[in-house]
Amino acid sequence: MSPLFFVHIPKTAGTSFRLGAEDYFEKDNILYDYGQKSPVTASAVKSFLYGDKKDFWGFKQTCMQHRTAMVGGHVNANRFISLFGVDRTLTFLRDPLQRMASEYFHFVRNYGFEGSFHDFYSRPIMHNRQSKMLHGVDVEAIGFLGLTERYSKSLEIINSLYGVEIPHREDNRGKSASELMHEVSEKDVQEFNQFNKQDIVMYERSTELFTLRYKAFREGKSWGHARLVECKPSRLAGWAWWEGERDDPVDVEIWVNNEYLDTVLAVDFRPGLCRHLPPRGGYVGFHLPVKLSVGDKVQCRIGSTGQCFPIKPRSVTKPDAK
Repeated sequence: MSPLFFVHIPKTAGTSFRLGAEDYFEKDNILYDYGQKSPVTASAVKSFLYGDKKDFWGFKQTCMQHRTAMVGGHVNANRFISLFGVDRTLTFLRDPLQRMASEYFHFVRNYGFEGSFHDFYSRPIMHNRQSKMLHGVDVEAIGFLGLTERYSKSLEIINSLYGVEIPHREDNRGKSASELMHEVSEKDVQEFNQFNKQDIVMYERSTELFTLRYKAFREGKSWGHARLVECKPSRLAGWAWWEGERDDPVDVEIWVNNEYLDTVLAVDFRPGLCRHLPPRGGYVGFHLPVKLSVGDKVQCRIGSTGQCFPIKPRSVTKPDAK
């Protein structure tokens, strides 16, 4: 089985998770990539991925031969997702302003940053840090997307989903970001929100998904990774697959204006998803020819569990609308 791929977004409780994973898997069974100069970066990573001849496939073969349990680091999701698969990928998100405040204190404490919080967050490199690291990967598709604010509950699902027992730890906790919040002006908050619109939207969407996923988890229901991609007057289309190792196709009910229309199975081939190595070899799509009007409200429902997606009904748009 492929190792887990942990996308460690800075200041999202990733260090606690990483060290907890070391307690469970043992450090030698984890390969880190925190950059070529980092002492934490594994020798195999430096050898295969930072040399003159980068060999990602050779790196994967090494991971499989040595039964590596997890690969992780401050890397974008696309760095390893095509090697280990979207269903083996996990990460944590955090409230964008709180995360930024925590990273600011980290830079002040460890790198001697002397500027103000405004100086720190206004730099373009700091804008939308979380969504940049997940760029090109739908949050609905990621094997597990946890929340820093709900770390204990996130760990519950991770341990159940992947059949592991990673212990709960709280490491690398510096000065509380909430202390800074009392000093941040409303003007700074508004400016920060303007700079980080993508992160804010992604975090709010992910929070809604997590709430529903944890509810399904507590009720003993399988979670479906699913998205309605196309919502046009003549055609509805999307993709869906089950979490974990469950390999049967997802049954998707189509509802229009709160009325049941039809049920389809997610068995169509989706080549555009294959670079993320989705389950079922990419045969996870569904489509349904329809005759709908612009403005009709569409929502899909997984028939066997009642899970709805999108969370809020989506309006039918004109054929040329994006």
